[in-house]
Amino acid sequence: PQGPGDGWLSSAAGDEDCLWYVDKNGSWHPGFDCEFFSFCCGTCHHRYCCRDPLRLLTERQQRHCLAFSPKTIAGIASAVVLFIAIVTTIVCCFMCSCCYLYQRRQHLRTPLQG
Repeated sequence: PQGPGDGWLSSAAGDEDCLWYVDKNGSWHPGFDCEFFSFCCGTCHHRYCCRDPLRLLTERQQRHCLAFSPKTIAGIASAVVLFIAIVTTIVCCFMCSCCYLYQRRQHLRTPLQG
């Protein structure tokens, strides 16, 4: 755990790492270390080392970029929608008289009449 300021003390001395990231084109870039007295700077989609502390991108900010990227949110949303669609389809198939699963269930419940 870092102290108050979220890494400001460690970044004041430099040597702040740039974590891996995905650029605007969806290309993956591996993480890299910045030299002493330089910082990880840039945005969620473009990172570089610089010596200007005002452009500093802390590791916490970088992790926030990964957690809330549009692709991550879209992936989670599509998984939820797919899950709901599958569950709804299964429930409907057991309740709709025109569905094979409903007919099979009803056939097993009624005794054979000869």
